[in-house]
Amino acid sequence: MRLFRSKGLPRNIKETVSQLRESLQKCLSDRNSRMMIEMPYGANFGVEGEKTKETGAIPMGDNPEEGFRSDRELARVVCEMFQGTELESTMVCAFSDQPLAAKAKKKWGDSFKGNVIVFDSKGKKAASKKSKGGGGFGAKPDTTQQPKTSAVPDGTEVLLVVAPKTQQLKQIETISREVGMGCLVILINPRLSELKFESPQQQENLESEFETVFHLQPNPVPTWNGGLLYKSYPDDWTLAIPRKIGPPRVLATSSEQWSVEEMEAVLKGEQDKDDDPAGDIFSGVGDSITNAFGFLKGK
Repeated sequence: MRLFRSKGLPRNIKETVSQLRESLQKCLSDRNSRMMIEMPYGANFGVEGEKTKETGAIPMGDNPEEGFRSDRELARVVCEMFQGTELESTMVCAFSDQPLAAKAKKKWGDSFKGNVIVFDSKGKKAASKKSKGGGGFGAKPDTTQQPKTSAVPDGTEVLLVVAPKTQQLKQIETISREVGMGCLVILINPRLSELKFESPQQQENLESEFETVFHLQPNPVPTWNGGLLYKSYPDDWTLAIPRKIGPPRVLATSSEQWSVEEMEAVLKGEQDKDDDPAGDIFSGVGDSITNAFGFLKGK
């Protein structure tokens, strides 16, 4: 673990989206085809016209509907990053259930050129021959023709899996293998720390296969109120605490993500030094969040 001064933590939603875009482009240029992006729960990107009462803040909702809206908005923000490319029409957004998929279709309408599906809407698992290449994330694809076990259309080149649930972890593994490394798979707000993996190996395989493109998480340690965990590919992970005035204070950076216990130790070590008690980590930031979607389009 290394101690550094702050190096570009985003100050507002505009900078957050800008850094996300740059990180995604860099990750693609490094030929990564498995990625994950995580933003604060209920973060309002302004995509669906919801306006915040605080023009200088990034509001974060705390009820399920706001969480669903935020997941949907983030997925659409990422989709817009491919607008105007040949990938636009071969993009698929997969939601965890039918009501969420239906809401996205209604909200997006004809402006979304790709497909919206239910993540595992086929339901039944197709029988398949035993793979010669081993299973799990990162396994070499089996050259034997296998029956499809998902609703992901043939020819999909970009697949966004939006807020997957615990019971869909195995399906992520299966789909990742079926679509091959030529298809870009992005997990949107997977919140892995809240999911229950069937084994430590499954968790390790997923975390090693999927590169963290962008991660912005308030309160990453349950016993500490106000911390901030941040990563923007290809930079290191950053652990910071907020201040009433000025940007969050960076406590440490690391090339590897910390465990909760490691973050708690760092935060506790700073507790006695804190002469500027933590407030809302997003308080006092600049631009209105309703500018975020226009910013993506260069407005």
